[in-house]
Amino acid sequence: MGTPALAQLTTDRGRAVLLGTRDADEVIEVCTGTLRPHALTLSRPGARLATRLAHVQMQDVSVNLLHYGAEVTVSAGDAPLDDYLLTLPLAGAGQFRYGDATALATAEQGVIIGPHQEFQFAFDAAFDQVIVRLDRARVESVAAALTGETGPVHFDLSLAPDVRRLDGMLESAVDLVDSAATQHRPQLLWQLEQVIIESLLLAQPNNRTRLLVPDRPLTSPRLQRAMDFMLEHIADPLSVSTVAAECGTSVRSLQTAFRTELGTTPLQWLRSQRLERAHALLLSGAPGLSVTDVAYRCGFFHLGEFGAAFRSRFGTTPSALLASRR
Repeated sequence: MGTPALAQLTTDRGRAVLLGTRDADEVIEVCTGTLRPHALTLSRPGARLATRLAHVQMQDVSVNLLHYGAEVTVSAGDAPLDDYLLTLPLAGAGQFRYGDATALATAEQGVIIGPHQEFQFAFDAAFDQVIVRLDRARVESVAAALTGETGPVHFDLSLAPDVRRLDGMLESAVDLVDSAATQHRPQLLWQLEQVIIESLLLAQPNNRTRLLVPDRPLTSPRLQRAMDFMLEHIADPLSVSTVAAECGTSVRSLQTAFRTELGTTPLQWLRSQRLERAHALLLSGAPGLSVTDVAYRCGFFHLGEFGAAFRSRFGTTPSALLASRR
């Protein structure tokens, strides 16, 4: 277990995209397509690249093993960014700058950067790294589902120690790619990605941590029971009185609990959860999935209302999102 084992599995199961490539333009083009747009410069005159890149693509996550073979500087390009890059170093050292934050990355210390600020990395010739690329929309969708708060996720640059526990889950995900299990149940990879992203959000300090790991219990037992019941019956038409009866409380008490502890009403909370569930299903792009199926499975029985609410929440239509995943 650990990053070396993940790197070996990526080599064994991945696609060798670059094999000792010396041409800087080719390296930039391939790494831009596989990871993110960037500029690359050799730090020493006369130095030559010997770049190796192995790539394993899942659904909204990829695992990559990258070694430049020379002392280089990598900096932001002109194109917009749509990913988070989790870097797990294996050897050597790299100086990372992301916005105003800086960190030294070594085999004992990883980093994560987002798509929101300028970045620059300076690697020594020995620097070897596993890079986990996570789709921005997926990360922000998972964060919204966990916290009820939408918008960008901003992680601290240096990785917290608990993030290293993701290595085992990432190994499992890489091992599942192109396996018989995923051929029969392609949603398995999507589900494992979900666990990986949720675990990252819980382990790595970010601007949602106050909501993910509160100082006090997030909900009372009665409120938690109401939330669990609504999630279990998310596809069913539910009234506040039905939920209150299930929880053995009055409608007024239930509404007060939601307002006091979550700052919302029971039905507003349920609507938000339905939209997040619909967003996650559409992101999966599962074969045979339709917008109508998703709407009904998430408790929306008026397609026009579903489309309007979805667009207001996520800035796109359900059909456009589903089409983009195929």
